[in-house]
Amino acid sequence: MALDAEARSIVLRRYSQHVVELVLLTIASVLSLVPGFFLALLLVRIGLPPERFALVAVGSMAVVSLLGVVWIEIWYPYRHGGSTPAMRWFGIRITTLRGGEPSLKDYFVRWLLMVVDGLFLGVVGAVLIALTPRNQRLGDMVAGTVVVRRIT
Repeated sequence: MALDAEARSIVLRRYSQHVVELVLLTIASVLSLVPGFFLALLLVRIGLPPERFALVAVGSMAVVSLLGVVWIEIWYPYRHGGSTPAMRWFGIRITTLRGGEPSLKDYFVRWLLMVVDGLFLGVVGAVLIALTPRNQRLGDMVAGTVVVRRIT
């Protein structure tokens, strides 16, 4: 199935957007180890058993990672016209199949199904985006959404 120029552009923008957001979330997660380290030190000083030090440091990173993903994949696009920060940079947005604004539930469903779309380092989602008529990953198909060019 050959993609027309518009579809190729959107697919390339989606892939690029996903890589940028993954890099930003990874940086935020790694940086969260610093305050997690100091929090763990403080807790050890006030009585936390030292063997729990790593648990607190890594746990803070896990919390920041989860909150970051929820913010960037659900809350931000819900509050900003269907675009994550990287989607805005690449000129794309999420919309319903009818052209309306997706609901918070739609964004949540898309995010939940990232578990499937992200299999094999994202190959499942990438293949679906490239092969489906509307360039949708599984999360989009189930939520009834599509990624389109953002009109400014």
